[in-house]
Amino acid sequence: MNRLQRKSLMLILAAGIAGGMFVAGCASKDVRQETVATVNGDAIKAAELREFLGVPAGVFAVADIPVEKKKEALDQLVAVRLLAQDGHSRGIDNTPEFKEVLQRNEQLVWIKALLRKEIEAKLKVTNEELKAEIAKIKKSNKGVSDADAALRAVKSVSGSRVQKIQEDLIAVAKKETSAAVDPKAVARIGKEANLPDDVVVASVGDDKILYGDIKKTLRGLAPAGAPPGQPDLSKNPGLVGNILERELTMRSLVAYAKKQAGGSEGYKAMRQEMERIVLRGMTADNVASKNVEVTDKEIEAAYAEHAATIARDGKKIPVGMVAMLKERIRTAMLNERGKKVIDAYIDELKKKAKITINDSVLPKV
Repeated sequence: MNRLQRKSLMLILAAGIAGGMFVAGCASKDVRQETVATVNGDAIKAAELREFLGVPAGVFAVADIPVEKKKEALDQLVAVRLLAQDGHSRGIDNTPEFKEVLQRNEQLVWIKALLRKEIEAKLKVTNEELKAEIAKIKKSNKGVSDADAALRAVKSVSGSRVQKIQEDLIAVAKKETSAAVDPKAVARIGKEANLPDDVVVASVGDDKILYGDIKKTLRGLAPAGAPPGQPDLSKNPGLVGNILERELTMRSLVAYAKKQAGGSEGYKAMRQEMERIVLRGMTADNVASKNVEVTDKEIEAAYAEHAATIARDGKKIPVGMVAMLKERIRTAMLNERGKKVIDAYIDELKKKAKITINDSVLPKV
């Protein structure tokens, strides 16, 4: 999966996994389901726009966010829709690469759907608490905008409560799925020179977690092109323990999610979000910015321009650091050019699209 896809996925996963909130008297469920815009017939609901603005699961309105700020966010959601629709028209969602990315993230879809449902049901935040936190932030941060203060307040008020609900959910999921680590098997890691890959180190019901599964995950974390002679991470009991705990948590949550809400509307909605964001990323990378490149000559020129400010006290930049700095320059230039090309591509899609904005809904978002 390439750079833009990874970034897109990370953004949607981070937003979705935060869960949802309910503010008494702030907004009804009906408002969340109101259509704030349509893109070629595809509706964007108020809840989606709220979530994009930083409200977990988009459950409540934040009146302090100006309508203009909401319009800016909505424009970005429209862009996602347009790129996803363009990718669909090109058949990108029928490619093996697209299906492989979705399959790799299937566990996260289940987990995020479960967390969203759980937090929406259990987290209570009053409108008074939110207003008080906004006032507190404004008092301690002179000059902060209403929008920034509101978004900070959302995170501040909900943060620890969301974490507690997530921790409780994990504990319940592990209990209900009989998730457990085999301490005797784990104790063998690092002590036996050639511990077989098929050794069961933990289980979630009938689902077995093998030592080979953990080794595979660790290989994925290792930097590409790592020099030989590096220590074998799979023989580090502490590191293996951390990976094992993460794997146990993921699998128990997925099993519990399927048990609680197999085929539910929440799962279907989260799956659709994942499909859309993956399709958006692949269209941006493989169509809109496919031919974006930076030449070695351009990188050398940019490096020469900034080398004097990078070096200190007249000392030369170490040879090993030069290559790293040039690679950073390449990445920065590719990102900048890629963004411009994608923005221009989206502008062309907008000219051909049928887009409607429901201005009456925006104040309620």
